[in-house]
Parts: sequence; C-alpha cells; structure tokens
Amino acid sequence: MNEWHIGDPVDWGDGWMDAQNWGHGHDDEEEGHNGFEVDLTTRKINEYSKKAWNYYMEFQEEEALHYINLALDLNDRHANNWNRKAIILEGMKRYAESEKCYNKSLELSPQKLVYENKARMLLSWSHQLLEESKELPNGLNKLKEAENKIIKAMNALPGDSEEDINKYLRMRDSINFYIDYENKFQRNHETLKGYDKFELFTITGRKFYRNNITLTSGMPLKLVKEPDNEFDKDAIAVYAKNEKIGYVANKDYTKYELTSSASELQDKIEDIAQGSYLLYLDRYADLQFHIGRIVK
Repeated sequence: MNEWHIGDPVDWGDGWMDAQNWGHGHDDEEEGHNGFEVDLTTRKINEYSKKAWNYYMEFQEEEALHYINLALDLNDRHANNWNRKAIILEGMKRYAESEKCYNKSLELSPQKLVYENKARMLLSWSHQLLEESKELPNGLNKLKEAENKIIKAMNALPGDSEEDINKYLRMRDSINFYIDYENKFQRNHETLKGYDKFELFTITGRKFYRNNITLTSGMPLKLVKEPDNEFDKDAIAVYAKNEKIGYVANKDYTKYELTSSASELQDKIEDIAQGSYLLYLDRYADLQFHIGRIVK
C-alpha cells in the first residue's frame, strides 16, 4: 500500500497518516534525558500528546483533540503540538482551524515537515470546496475560494520539498476548468431568464432518435402536435431538417425550470409551429438540457 499523506482523504487506505507527519522535534522531551528526570509539567505534556496520537490512530478525533488541547494548555509554545492539533483538526475537516494551528506551529518553529503538512491540508480543502460548489445554484464563490486555497498550498511548499507538485497543478487546472464551466452555465442561465417562459421549451428524447443532425444555435425547428399519441395526448414532436429529433418535455424532471411543458404550450401554439434551437444547457450529470425557442 502507498504511504498516506496529510491532505489525502481520511478514508484513503487504512485511513490514517504515517507517524512521520505527526512531527517530532527539539521541543519533544523524553523522560530520563541525560540521566535527569524531566519536570512534572513536561511529563504531563508528553503524556497528553501521546494520548492524543493514540486516540487519533483509533479514529477518535474528539478525544484526540481534547488531549492535545490539554497539552497546549500547559505549554502553548510547543510547536510540534500545534502541528499535531492541526493534523487532528484536518482529519475532522475543520480546515480553517487547522490552518491557524499550522501557522502557529510555523511561527514558533519553521519546519519543512509542517510546511508540507499545511500544503497537503490546503490541497484537501480546495478539493472539498470544489465538491461543495457543485451543490449550489451558483458555485462561483466556492470555486474562487478553492482557487485561493490551491495557490496558497503551492506557495506553502518549501523550495526543497519532495512533494509531487503535479498533483497541485492538476488540482489548480481542475478548479480553473470548473470556473470556466460554471461561468458558461451562469451566462446561459441568464440568457434564458431574458425570455418569457412560454417562448421556451426543452427538447427531450434525443437519444431515441438516431440521426446525424448536430443542433446549433439558431437552427430552425418545427413543432408538431400529436393529439393521437398513445403515450401523451399533449405530445409535441420536434423536427429539424425534416427529421424528428425528440419531443417537447412534458414532465418536470425532463425539462428545465425556465421552460414550458408540452401541456402548458397546448393553447399557446398552433398545431404546427416554428421554432429555433437556442442552446445546450449543462451543469454536471444531473442538468443537461437542449433548449429551443418558439418563433411563431
């Protein structure tokens, strides 16, 4: 199995990072150093920090966070414990808090390992923001935020880092692709809002009509009512270049919200009406519509 890295999903592989990213440095004291017992406070700090790690390894993030906080309550200038708290918070997907902890660790003791941990966290954060953007009516703000995080991630990497920069570049390119994609959707959505609903219709059933017709903006269409259609008395067939290419959608789940259904158009158009192809509207797998406009 490949090594898990901070920034990879927490359910990747066995689900937890390699201990090397947990951090161990000059501010980690051990009992019996040079034959002397460390003081009680330091022993408590070490005890709490180790408990935090053990709980973290057992997928018990809340308990891990509790113990790392106890350690930091005793010494809030312990750079590696701030790194550890950042790792725990990252595992809980509390990325903003995690970033603050990484920054605190770096402020106290700039370490290559912590810079790389922070970069991987920002990479994960950017991915989460990208996915969240897909659930919003307009995801541009989330995508811009994701773009900001991936740029910060690349800037966080030390010059001598052995991290694979290509995975950061791929994420940056993916985010830029989705920004362009979302911009196009929003422009098309605004175009449709400029029409009256009864001017617009969604063409459905394209996959059932195999032809070589490529629909282009402005292409003339013909709408023909089919009152004898055995499946739907309100059916309206759509033709392009004298070939049937589908029907006016007549179900809410087959039409776009800004367009009219075949039933709604029954008393709005003649038995044969002229139209034109307007645009293809798509936004991820669940929103893909061919939109036409009634001319007369």
